Amino acid sequence: MGFPAMKKTLPPIVSLLIFHALNVPAESVVATVTAGSFPIAIAVDSVTNRIYAVNENPYGNKGTVTVIDGATYSTATVGVGSDPCAIAVNPATDKIYVANEGSGTVTVIAGGSNATTTVTAGTAPLAIAVNPVTDRIYVANYGSNNVTVIAGTNGLTTTVGAGLNPYAIAVNPKSNRIYVANQFGDNVTVIAGATDSTTDTVADSVTAGIEPYAIAVNPSTNMIYVANNVPESNGAVTVIDGATDSTKATVSAGMQPCAIAVDPATDMIYVADWGAAPGGYGAVTVIDGATDSTTTVNAGPNPYAIAVNSMTDRIYVANQYGDNLTVIAGATDSTATVSVGPAVEAVAVNAATNQIYVANSDSGGSVTFINGAPSAIRFMPPRFSTSVLGYRGVLAVYSLNGRQVLKIPFAASETREAALRSADKIPARGFYRYRFLNDRKVMDEGNFIVK
Repeated sequence: MGFPAMKKTLPPIVSLLIFHALNVPAESVVATVTAGSFPIAIAVDSVTNRIYAVNENPYGNKGTVTVIDGATYSTATVGVGSDPCAIAVNPATDKIYVANEGSGTVTVIAGGSNATTTVTAGTAPLAIAVNPVTDRIYVANYGSNNVTVIAGTNGLTTTVGAGLNPYAIAVNPKSNRIYVANQFGDNVTVIAGATDSTTDTVADSVTAGIEPYAIAVNPSTNMIYVANNVPESNGAVTVIDGATDSTKATVSAGMQPCAIAVDPATDMIYVADWGAAPGGYGAVTVIDGATDSTTTVNAGPNPYAIAVNSMTDRIYVANQYGDNLTVIAGATDSTATVSVGPAVEAVAVNAATNQIYVANSDSGGSVTFINGAPSAIRFMPPRFSTSVLGYRGVLAVYSLNGRQVLKIPFAASETREAALRSADKIPARGFYRYRFLNDRKVMDEGNFIVK
C-alpha cells in the first residue's frame, strides 16, 4: 500500500522544560481559513505568528504558499515553484524555505514582505530542514541522491552526497549534525555541519531498517529516531546515538510508520503508524527515550502527520482519512478527537500561542485553527543530574519576546534544580526561557512554564 503525496517533516529546536501539564480540557476549533489547492505541508513562525501552508496545485500548475496571520486570520498568496512538497522556517532570520519537487528548486520567502528568490537544488527535492544556529538550510534531493546546502546569508549553495533516494532530513542544532534518511538505501547519512571556517562533509553512514521514511532528533539526549516504513508489515524505529553514530536500539512499531516527533521535555517519542491497527484504525507507538520501551495509543484512520507541544505535553496526530485530529495527553496517554477538514495532510504547533494548525488537502484546501487546551500546571524537577553546577554565575530568565524578567546569582555549590526553583519568584504565569551564565558565557539553557 502506497502513500499519497508528501508529508512535512519538521522538528523544531526545543530545550528541556521544567514544568508539566496535566488534567487538560479539550481543544476547540476557532477558525477555518481558506488556502490554495491541495495544501500538503504547513509550518509556523512562532516569532511573527504567521502560518505558511504549502499548496501543491497539481495538474501542471505552479504551487503557492498561503500566508496566514495568526492573530487576524488574514491571508496572502505567494507563488513558488512546481510541485512544492516541504517547508521549513528560520525564525531567527524570518525566512521561509519551500522545496519544489517538480522544478528542482527552493523558493525563499522573506517573511516581512513575502518577496521571493529562487535557489537551484538537485533533482526532486522532497524534504528540507533549517539549522537556525548556523543559518544553513539542508535540502534532501530524492532524485539526485544528494543534499543541497544553502547559506542563509547569501543563498550560495554546496552539494553533499547522500544515499539512495534521500526522503527525510533532520538537524541537531546543538551538535551541528544533519541526518538524512535514505529510503531505498536503508541507511542514514550523517553530515557534519559547516562552521565559518569549514564546509559541510559526510561524517558517517548508519544502517537503518527497511525503507527509512521519517526522522527526528532529540537535541537534549543527542538521540536520533528513524521510522522504517516496512511495506505491508509492522515497522520499526532505529535509535541512533549521535555521540557515536552507532545504532543504540531497534524498537518495534506498528504498521507502516510514516511520521515521527520527539518531546525533549519528557524524552518521549511519538510514531504515527499509518497502516491499520487491530480494529481497523491507525495507532501511535510511544517510545520512552530512557528505556526504549513502548506503549500503543489508538488514533484515527491512517495517521499521517504528528506534532508535539512540549509546553503543554500534548501530542497532535493528523488522521489522513478520518478528517480529524487525535489529541494525546502525554502524561496519561488518554486521547480526544477534534473534527477538522477533509484529507488531513499536515499539522503544526505554535507553542507560544498554544495553537494548532491542520492542513486539509482537498481541491478547495483549508487550514483549521485549533486553540490548545488551557492547562493546570505544577512544578516538576527536570531530569538533571544531582551533581552541583561547579561554577558560579547568573541565572537569567526571559519572556518569549526576549525581555529579561529575572536575573539572580547562583553558587557553584548549587544543583541546577535548586537554582531553577528560584524562578518561582516570577509573578506572571506564562512561557519563559532560562539561561545559566558564567562570565557571560551560556552554560545551559532551556524553556519552562510558570503557573
